[in-house]
Amino acid sequence: MVRSLTTLILVFCFSTIVSAQVVDDSSIEDAQNGGYTFVEGMFVAYLSDTVSPGFIRDQFRKLEISVLDEYIKPMVISIVNSPSDESVEKLSNHKNVTAFYFGSSKNEALKLERLLEGTSLSEEQKEQILNENAPVETYFVEFDYSINKKELKKLMGEFRDVAYKIISDQPRTVTLKAEPGNEPLLMDKVEQLAFVESTAMIGTIRN
Repeated sequence: MVRSLTTLILVFCFSTIVSAQVVDDSSIEDAQNGGYTFVEGMFVAYLSDTVSPGFIRDQFRKLEISVLDEYIKPMVISIVNSPSDESVEKLSNHKNVTAFYFGSSKNEALKLERLLEGTSLSEEQKEQILNENAPVETYFVEFDYSINKKELKKLMGEFRDVAYKIISDQPRTVTLKAEPGNEPLLMDKVEQLAFVESTAMIGTIRN
C-alpha cells in the first residue's frame, strides 16, 4: 500500500447492481482527469467477513496471485455490564472464543489518589473525585475468524445476562500484485471467486 501519499480507493463493481460496470480506458481517463493517479501493479480485494489469513494465503497461492499485504482481523467485543461468574466462565471457554482477557484502570486510580494527597482539597472532595474515577474492569473477547455480526448475534443469544459492544470489526482486505496495465483483467478474475466481495484500484490524489 502507498503510505507516503494521501490514498484514495476507487471502487468498482461493489455490488450485484453495478456488477456490469467495466473498468475500461475511459473510466480510468475520467478518474485521472479528476485529479487521481492510479498505482500500477496492485489492487485491493474486499473479502468475505468470515475468511481467515491462512485460507486466503492458500487460495491465492493456488491461483499463483501474489499477496502484497493483508488486513484480516478477528472480531473483538467488550462486555459492558457485570454478568454472572457462570456466564463469564462459559463464554471464556466457548469453542469460538480465541482470547478472553480484561483491562483495568486500577493503576490510573492509584496515581490519582497519590496526586490528591498533595492537594488542599477536603477529605470529602477527595473521596468524591475518587468515587467518580473508580477503577473499571472490562472484559474483552476475541472470536475466531468464522464469527461475523450475524453469527455473533446468534452466539451471544446464549448469554442473556451479558451486554456487549463490538470494538473491532474491520473489512477484511488483501492487496494483490498484478502486471502493470493488466490490473482490470486480474480484478475481473478475482471478483469471480466466492470469497471475494469486490475489488478496487488504488489511486493517489495529485497535488
